[in-house]
Amino acid sequence: MSSTTHSPTPLEAKFPDVSFGNNVQILGLANTRIGSGSVIADNCWLNVCDRDDQTRMVIGQNVLIGRQSFISSGGQLEIGDHCLFGPQVFVSDADHVVDNITRPYSEQGFTAGRVVVEENCWLGIHAVVTGSIVIGRGSVIAANAVINRDVPPFSIVVGIPARIIKMFNPESNTWEAAVTEQQQQAIMEARTRTPLPSREEYRYILSHTSKQSKLPPLLAGRGECI
Repeated sequence: MSSTTHSPTPLEAKFPDVSFGNNVQILGLANTRIGSGSVIADNCWLNVCDRDDQTRMVIGQNVLIGRQSFISSGGQLEIGDHCLFGPQVFVSDADHVVDNITRPYSEQGFTAGRVVVEENCWLGIHAVVTGSIVIGRGSVIAANAVINRDVPPFSIVVGIPARIIKMFNPESNTWEAAVTEQQQQAIMEARTRTPLPSREEYRYILSHTSKQSKLPPLLAGRGECI
């Protein structure tokens, strides 16, 4: 019986420690970094608009990009370690230029912004992040929410446009209602008295509390069942 050797795909060759689903497309391989243990699920599209000699898209370690998600970078886009994206999530710092109505919009270039999704964020199904945005570490973006401005660390947001409904209070060590300005201000004052971990500190904490070196490859899809 002859044995067959599997030839790695371009994605597998460049990212041997990442699990990919079926029909994943990355435009701008040379401009993209993906950390070990991450999963890019079925039918995802990662797009780098400016395919120059710089790294434009950085996805951290143990990140799940859910099925049919679209991630696009015109300038700089970063997704921190341990982030979870549900299916059909849209994240982009770029948009088409439409200044000249006599020329095809597809030929007028794109805008270049900067999106940062800090560590351990959870973006629900159909969440949209557009523009130059920072989503603070430990935050939760509800299903169908549209993010068009920065989200403070350790916040829960919902709606179109997204609004804060809860924030983590380090003094009470709980998620508290933060619907009104007064509630948000009270929590921010508590955070001043009892600071939350910085990004570097939070990465260190997560690296020591996580019990898995990589996400289960089964999350990538490929029609696999258990």
